[in-house]
Amino acid sequence: MVTYDSTVTDGNGIAEPAEYELPEGRLALAGATLSRRLENGQGIWRLELPTPSGEPFVVEQAGGPVTPPKEVRKAIPAFLRGDGPRIVDPEAEPREEPPDDSIGRLRVVLEAQYAELLRHDPAVRLDLDAEAVHGMRVATRRARAVLHAARPILDRAWSEPLRDELKWLGASLGRRRDLDVLIRRLQKQIEQLDQPERTAADALLEVLAAERQTAQALAVDALSSDRYFSLLDQLESAARGPRVQPGEVSLRELAGREFARLRKRADGLDPDASDEDLHRARIAGKRARYAAEFAAPEVGKRAEKFVKRAKDFQDVLGAHQDAIVAEAHLRGLLADASTAGAAFAAGRLVEGERARRREARAHLPNAWRALRRAGKAAWE
Repeated sequence: MVTYDSTVTDGNGIAEPAEYELPEGRLALAGATLSRRLENGQGIWRLELPTPSGEPFVVEQAGGPVTPPKEVRKAIPAFLRGDGPRIVDPEAEPREEPPDDSIGRLRVVLEAQYAELLRHDPAVRLDLDAEAVHGMRVATRRARAVLHAARPILDRAWSEPLRDELKWLGASLGRRRDLDVLIRRLQKQIEQLDQPERTAADALLEVLAAERQTAQALAVDALSSDRYFSLLDQLESAARGPRVQPGEVSLRELAGREFARLRKRADGLDPDASDEDLHRARIAGKRARYAAEFAAPEVGKRAEKFVKRAKDFQDVLGAHQDAIVAEAHLRGLLADASTAGAAFAAGRLVEGERARRREARAHLPNAWRALRRAGKAAWE
């Protein structure tokens, strides 16, 4: 980041923009920039934030030199957290490189997930991009999974409460994410219906859109709470130095333990396994995948292959779970349908979700066999 002094002027007497930063380099960590320039004698603040779509979100507003104006602050409370921005020289405050050991890599992973939460927070808060909710939930899952895998080297009195808070945040965003996925899925399916079913089904989308507004409000409430800001403080501190207990365990061993837990879940699955059993296997698969990503720098290509196979396994079970959630929601709409046409359309959509569940179950054995082979090669 280039730093300018707001008093420096060019040959025409026009001041160069001053670039600002926050404690712990929060803006740079998230790929955001905050600056203030003088334009016709008036100070203009400019905030530029990344979004999942790739198009940056920009806010510009006039304001004094000390505190960013309202519209800028509205987008970045997760960055501010009671602190004010300041002009800094990044070369005077170099970031410490963590050591290349288990704790050092844990710090890297936790900082990366903390950065993801900051990066996606404004887009969720301002409802700019539906994929930002997914990004935040993935970050909570990755952080929880790596803290779970690293339990043998961590002070559990510190790590388990942090995992609980990450779980709370993920759950707070879950309803929004489920509705985003459902609405997108139904829009595609409704396009394939004939009239008058299509018009009747559009009424179902209106109901879901209203539910999504409520879910968005609940998500923003969570992101505006002291509990959330405290969680961000904890993650920021964890990235500087997690609390550990004596002893050393290799990353390979930690990832191998997660794979062993997954095998206990997945080896016993059969074609008639319950939806709950498949859901538990999905969770175990995520933990094994994220632990493998944690260990990959130490293990190499075999871990990378395992990660790829674990993603395929996760995608199959994820499709199954999405179909379950969609069907349950559609059944609720079916019960409340105001017209026979809407009820018929909801019934057709339920049939489609059942077909997706069957398809996912059919693909599961091959996905698990491939993952098990990759796991044995990497960890056993």
